[in-house]
Amino acid sequence: MAQATAERKTSFKKSVSKSAVKYEKLGEMLRKEGQITKDQLNEAIAARKKIDAKMGNVLIQLGYIDEDTLLSFLSRQLNYPIVNISELMINPATMKILTYEQAKQYLVFPIRVANDVLTLAMADPTDNEAIEETQLLTKLSIKAVVSKEKDIINAYKKYYKISEEEYKSFFKDISKDGGEPAIEIKEVDDIGSLVSEAADEVTVEEEEEIKDELTAEAAPIIKLVNGILTKAVRLGASDIHIEPYEKTFRVRYRQDGALYVSLNLPIQIKNALVSRFKILSNLNIAERRVPQDGRIKMRLGKSKSVDFRVSVLPTLFGESIVLRILDKGNLNVDLTKLGFTVEGFANFEKAIKQPFGLVLVTGPTGSGKTTTLYSAINSLNSVDTKILTAEDPVEFNFPGINQVLVRNEVGMTFAAALKSFLRQDPEIILVGEIRDAETAEIAIKAAMTGHLVFSTLHTNDCPSTVGRIIDIGIPGYMVSSALTMVVAQRLMRRICVDCKEEDPNVKKDKQFLIGIGFDEKEIDDIKIMRGKGCPKCNGKGYKGRVAVYEIMTVTEEVKKAITAQVPEDQLRKTAIKEGMITLRMEAIQKVKEGTTTVDEVLKNTVLVKEALPGYLLNPDELIFENDDLIINEGNTDTNFYQLMQGRLEILKDGVKISEISQPGEYFGEMSALLGTARNATIISKGKSIVKVFPGDKIRETLDNYPDISFKIISSLLSRLNDATKKLAVLGEEHIL
Repeated sequence: MAQATAERKTSFKKSVSKSAVKYEKLGEMLRKEGQITKDQLNEAIAARKKIDAKMGNVLIQLGYIDEDTLLSFLSRQLNYPIVNISELMINPATMKILTYEQAKQYLVFPIRVANDVLTLAMADPTDNEAIEETQLLTKLSIKAVVSKEKDIINAYKKYYKISEEEYKSFFKDISKDGGEPAIEIKEVDDIGSLVSEAADEVTVEEEEEIKDELTAEAAPIIKLVNGILTKAVRLGASDIHIEPYEKTFRVRYRQDGALYVSLNLPIQIKNALVSRFKILSNLNIAERRVPQDGRIKMRLGKSKSVDFRVSVLPTLFGESIVLRILDKGNLNVDLTKLGFTVEGFANFEKAIKQPFGLVLVTGPTGSGKTTTLYSAINSLNSVDTKILTAEDPVEFNFPGINQVLVRNEVGMTFAAALKSFLRQDPEIILVGEIRDAETAEIAIKAAMTGHLVFSTLHTNDCPSTVGRIIDIGIPGYMVSSALTMVVAQRLMRRICVDCKEEDPNVKKDKQFLIGIGFDEKEIDDIKIMRGKGCPKCNGKGYKGRVAVYEIMTVTEEVKKAITAQVPEDQLRKTAIKEGMITLRMEAIQKVKEGTTTVDEVLKNTVLVKEALPGYLLNPDELIFENDDLIINEGNTDTNFYQLMQGRLEILKDGVKISEISQPGEYFGEMSALLGTARNATIISKGKSIVKVFPGDKIRETLDNYPDISFKIISSLLSRLNDATKKLAVLGEEHIL
């Protein structure tokens, strides 16, 4: 008996020891990666002793990390996929593998069993004891996946049918005592360890020795800054956001167009960190009231060099820093790999190989405009071609291209650079951005006098770009003469090829898909894909980005529309007739190809609906009672109509030859088209509602609004067919 008691005591001690190691392991991982500080970890360990809860849950409740960041962190560090249990259908047989009490003990949830492998959702996959014990209980191999703690608890309620009281028992509140922990700068050295040996290889190109300009804590701050830069380059991020708030100080990376939290730093190191970035960027560290822009050159190892474009902005709680990473090693300037369709590439290549003209690339910041322009001029770069560029800033350097940095503070504006360019005898000119009337006018005139000019504008699509230039003050006839092509573009996240699968839910709502631009006839035949989430994409379902383009070639018809300064919607209609594919339609094509998702289409593009004129948008509505006359045979009026409700009869010489009963059907258009008298009578049978349209607008309607034109012609052919059959029957009866 005494031996058994001793064994139980030993077993208990062993279990406690394992538990302590487990929680310290998760906390240490978070601390070493800079997600939490040492003091925050100690506070969480102390708070955890008050209640039985997972370390991750404690840190979330204390506000030191958010749930999404923790989930993403665990997935990245342990290579476990992220699973959203609410999106899964769990087989009831799977639930019998673990009882509720067994699942609750380790906060796990069984998802599926296949080939003697149990897929187990865990809130804390560092809990090796939970994996081992579950393996012993089930006699199955365990495949761990990461899920939010709340999702697992909700699954208990849904599948184990636990009571509301039991459900609420999981959500225990931790009261936080005292103020913010005081953290010494020297502890930043632990956060700097997140970059491992890569940080030791970083050297920063500086003009002067700067060691004397920092405080005693300079060494860890320098290591931390180097680590932040190195980690971003290693992960392939495009931007670094360093953001101070009232009680937090965080670093976010933008990867594949989406931001996520990479580091949560102690608020006490804010000023020292910002000063270090300012020194590297050659900025004034004493000036904290106005925005500043600079540049950092960093060398990784002996061969790789990366530039950072730095923007410092004063905010309420300190200075926010955004660094755009300019990694020439990741720059793709091959036109064939930018994502153009075959037809789009042919049109773009034709435009840039013209001897003169203006090519505009438009889109918001971060949409890939610079890459497209660099790719275009790089493809034209040869020893017999003089190329000049004016940029603010110069992001990448290319041999054989003369690049000029715009400096507004000394009078070196885009307009000033352009004036000088024309005296430098170039064939090709690139203007970073058309911002004012003077720059626009010089660019237009250069394009009209034998130069090929490239530039950018911040507009939403191609037709609005033309309107923007005209609004700046350039006459329509000059724009139409100089403009060769407008390209609008967006970058959408690409579905991860390693976890791509068909989306089983999106096709259930066909009206939704039709509403965003899908063809109703194609919906049943296409496969709409999504990314399930896997270690290679950090559970996001996306890896990399793909560009979509709207290309408006300035044809003769488009030139006429620009010269006439037609409204934007009319110009769009003309461009579509001339072959332009809108951003939304090309994005939908990428969905059909399985490259991106419907969510990305909605996030990056809009469906521009055709603006109808007033006579079609708000026509008069007439209400008729039984046997009321709508059209009288022999009359010379030319209005045409559309049935909205009710039933109408068509009479010829007092004899019924057909009827109109389909809502939306048009009638009365023959007299409007031919200018002849009415050849039949139309009366209402019962109550009916009819829309009336002016007959003198029938030709405009047929020419400019194909959807309405199709309905009018379909209605006419249907009535003619019915009338022919009816007359044939009457003819046979007369012969008999």
